[in-house]
Order: sequence, then structure tokens, then C-alpha cells
Amino acid sequence: MEIRTLIIAILVLGILMLIYMRKSIPQLSTTRMFCLFLVLSALNIAVEMIEYWAFVYPNDSHSWLQGLARGLYLCTLLAVIFSLCLYTYSRFTIKRGISGKKTALCAIPAAVGVLLIVASNALFGGTSSNILLTICYVIGILYLLAAAVLAVVYNGRAKREVFVTIVFTHIVWCATLVFQIARKGMQISSMAIVLTAVIIYNFIENPKDYYEKSIPGVMNKDAFIAMLAERFAQPKTFFIMSVIFIEKNILFTDSARKALEAEQEKVADFALSDYQLGAYLSSWNTLSFIAKKADIVERFMSTINLYKGIGAGNYRLTFSVVEAPRIAKDLDKAMQILTYVSGEYVYTQSSPNIVIDENIVDKMVYRNTIEDVVRQAVKDKSFDVYYQPILSVKEGSFSSAEALVRLRRNDGDKYISPEDFIPIAERCGLVQEIDDLVFEKVCSFIARENLLSYGIKTIEVNLSGNDAVDAHTHERLFRKMEKYHIPPNFINFEITDTSHITGDATFKENFKKMREQGFTFSMDDFGAGDSNLLEVLDMDYVLIKMDREFIWNCLSPDNPEKLNVLKHTIDFMKKNGLHVLAEGVETLEQARILIDNGVEYLQGFYYSRPVPENDYIEFLNAQKGLVHKANGTGNGKIDPKKMEK
Repeated sequence: MEIRTLIIAILVLGILMLIYMRKSIPQLSTTRMFCLFLVLSALNIAVEMIEYWAFVYPNDSHSWLQGLARGLYLCTLLAVIFSLCLYTYSRFTIKRGISGKKTALCAIPAAVGVLLIVASNALFGGTSSNILLTICYVIGILYLLAAAVLAVVYNGRAKREVFVTIVFTHIVWCATLVFQIARKGMQISSMAIVLTAVIIYNFIENPKDYYEKSIPGVMNKDAFIAMLAERFAQPKTFFIMSVIFIEKNILFTDSARKALEAEQEKVADFALSDYQLGAYLSSWNTLSFIAKKADIVERFMSTINLYKGIGAGNYRLTFSVVEAPRIAKDLDKAMQILTYVSGEYVYTQSSPNIVIDENIVDKMVYRNTIEDVVRQAVKDKSFDVYYQPILSVKEGSFSSAEALVRLRRNDGDKYISPEDFIPIAERCGLVQEIDDLVFEKVCSFIARENLLSYGIKTIEVNLSGNDAVDAHTHERLFRKMEKYHIPPNFINFEITDTSHITGDATFKENFKKMREQGFTFSMDDFGAGDSNLLEVLDMDYVLIKMDREFIWNCLSPDNPEKLNVLKHTIDFMKKNGLHVLAEGVETLEQARILIDNGVEYLQGFYYSRPVPENDYIEFLNAQKGLVHKANGTGNGKIDPKKMEK
């Protein structure tokens, strides 16, 4: 081996070591093992350079140096191979890293090799003995083969590029040692060392792979998972802190994303400078940090609460903390908790701080159980559709009904509330599939039972915001209605979450095309959330459905003055050519007041709860001839006593 090759090799290793001495590198066992490999490799090549000098320029006084250099070369070579095998083990073990006891056991073959080198003069006549060289090289080959077998057996524990890189480098090393056994005078291990170091650096250990490209100084989710895996492998308490960035505006534009990343960079910078905490982007809207002591958690939480960088921006900050392993038992559970808190739970909370406890974990478990049921129901197409009759005051009959989706639990006849499973379906991207399944069942039911023959003029069907902004929605729905020969005006769509989508161009285009095809639309849940009168005027609705809570609030006997709000609202709607429906009617008194104030349609438990298809048909059959006046003189109403029969 030429000296120039050795010089280049040690320079390459020196550069890599400088990179790995930076504090910004995650302090993982794999990075530490790779750094150890680099240090031992540089030492091995330095010893080889001394050996080269001693043998190329022989001198009687150098004889002792030749033997010492050859012995040190073999010892450091075994150490290099041993460190590479430890690196492989740390890459493929579940807990990451390796205990001192296991390290000592694995080091026994290498220790035997070192003892043979020390006793080489007595046993083999010197360190240049072919027998000694062969023994040391064979020990190295056995290490490499064992590590390669480990990688093959547990290849599912690492990414494909990690597996391929490890196996390839071990094959290169085995080939190198076999060559050196065959050609005792040729030492090419330095080439194998540099090749291994460069390949592992580029394909596995490149520091850039640990960091977010768009947020300087913030490590990515892969680095976060790797760090947590090592923390959980140690029997010590630690804390996972998160800063969750909650958007105030629903539309996440490119400019909003850049603004979010800028704020995340600021938080990461002061966390590192003031608390020496490395930031990880555990979710798109969440920076996470790992702390060992509770006092750091308290001080960092106080700082986040006082942080004013986002006060006037589009995001507010929520701080959360979970203690591990007391609450988060393992890596998988920790990631589930963090995803749930930052993705769903945080939006139900107004507090700036969330201390994750068993109650929150129980809610997460319940939520995940629902998700499993939803996914299975989508797969099996097992959603039920219930129908709640709607009374037309003018006609004195139940001329329409609302179709409502129901999801049965796996363990019995009980149902999961749509308020629970619909938000989860939206988060999982399943709500459109559910909408399609429900609409298919509604169309099939209308055609099969010939609802027109019962005097039904309209079926109300909910259209989610996801469907409303899908450019293909109108085509998909129209095809289903054509399949069952249902006229478009027989379906009236109730639009939900309208305040968030009315400005969307796709929604407006869908709305226009569906109106042209004959569909009609209702505004659902008026008086709840962000619904407002300007939105009512902006969209071409035919019916406004007033929310149950809004109705009950206006009819509260404790606040009789609020009835004026209801009167003015109804007058406003009717003057602008809109029909008005009141939801949540549960008493005769409520029905009378609403009818007296101009409400044209009534829906609620007083008339009927949502019922399955067969019960709805029985309900319609029972209503023939039973319509009479609610107050005995003037207003349409079905006698609830006769309905019970």
C-alpha cells in the first residue's frame, strides 16, 4: 500500500470525524458507534503509516518497531471490525445501543486475538507469523459474518437502504480479509475502511438526513423516533415536551406554511440557546423536545406561555408534556399519544398547557377503537342509514325526511355517535367513502320502496365539506341518481362547515353545476358555530335549518327576550325568499311557538326519532289519515298518541 493512499485515507476520516464532533449531531448510540469506528479507523491507518515507514526503510534499530507496529496494526484492525459490528448491532436491535454486559461478551473473540498478538513471540515467533495473521483475519471474518447474519435476520427493523448498506460493507470487508489471508504481504484494509466510512456516511449517517430541509436547526421525525427509542431503552424517567402551533385560519396556503415554518424556527432557536434543547418536528404543526429533569419542563413551559412571537400572527401556541415511561409506556404508545394530542385533542382545549395523563390516554384509546370500527365498516360497507321525518306545516304531512348515518359498535346493538366518528373519519380521509356509501344506500332505498308513492317530495342528505370542495363530486352523485332513476330535485343536500368553504372556488363551481342539474341545497346548523346572515345571502339556498341549541336558547323561559331574536331571524329569512326549518322540536309547546312565528318545517323527537328503513316505512303507513291540527284548530300536527300506536 502506497503512503499516498494512507494519507488520503486518514484525511478523509479526519473530515468525517470533524463533522461528527459537532454538537448538532443527534446523540444517538448509532452516531456514537459510527464516531468510534471513525476514531479507531484513523488510529489503525496511523499505525499502518508507522508500519509502512518501519518496513520500507528497514534499520537494525527498527526491528523492535516493526514488530510493535505490526502488533498494533492487528490490534487496531480487530478493534475497527469490532466497532463496525457494534454499529450494526445498534442499528438492528429494537432497543438501540448495546449494554456493557453484551459488549463484553461480544468482545471475547477480539480479546483472544489481542492476547495471541501479545504472546506472539512465544507462540508464533513474532507478529509477522502467517499463522497469527490468519487467526486475526479469521476472527475478523467471523465478526463480520455474524453481524451480516444479524442484519439479514432482523432486516425488518431498519430501512431498506440501511440494510443494503450494512450488508454491502460487510461483504467488502470479508473480501478484503480473504484477500489479505491469500496475499499476506498486501494490506488493503485502509481501502475497506475508507470505502465503508464514506458509504455509511452518505447513505445512513449523513447529518442532513436528520434535519428538516425547510426549517434550519430543526431535526426531523426520523431523528425524533430514533432518540425516543434510545430513551425508552434506559430505565430512567424523562419528559417529552411539545409546542403545538394551532392555526387560526382553516386554509393552509403556501404563505401560511412559510409563516409557520418561520415561527417554528424562532422557537427552536431560543429552545437551543436558552435551554440547550434540540427541536424535533414530530408533526407538521408540532415541535417536540426531550428533557431529563422536571425543573426544565416548568421553566420551558413558562417561557412558551410568555412567548409573544405569534401573538399577532395566524398561530397560537399550546404547550403539552408527557412523562415517560409512567404515562407513555413505550415508543409506539408515545407516538400515538403525541399524534392524538397535536392532531385532534388540542383543538378541543382552550388552555395554553396540556399535561397528558391517564384520562387523555383513555380518550385516545377510545378514539383509536372508533377508528378501527370506522375502517372496518368502510371495508364491509356496513353503515346504517336512519331517517328522521320532517313535518311540513303548510301541507300538514311528513313530506320529507333527513337521512342520517349510523355506525354500530362491534360488541352489540349500541351505536357510536356521528359526533364521535365523523371527525375521526375526516381526519383519516374516510369521510368521502362514507358519504358515497350513505348516498348509495339512500338512492337504493328511495327506488326500492318508491317513496314518491308515500307523498315524500324530498330526502335531505348531508354533504360534507370534503365532498363540497371535490371537483368530481357532482359527477359522482349524479351518476348514482341516474343509476336508480331518481330525479335530482328529490334530493336536497345539507351543507355542513359552510363558513370554511364558501370562498373556495371548487365549492362554488360544484354548487353551480349541481344547481344546474336540478339539485337543491339547505344550510345546516344555522345559529351554531360560525354561520352568519351574510353567508345566507351569498349562497343560493332554498332552506335554512336552524340549529337545535339555537332554537332551545331562543325558547328558554328564563330569557323570554331572546324570542325576539328568533322572530327577527325567521322574518329575515322569509323576506329573502328562504324557507325555514326548526330542528330539535321535543314538546308541543315548542312546536306551537315555532309555527306561530312562521317556521314552515319541524323536525325533532316530538314527531319521531331517527329510525331505520323498515320503521320509517311503517311510520309513513301509520300517518295516512292521521293528520290533524296541532292546536285543534289551525296548525298541522300528527297526534303523538296515535303515532305511538
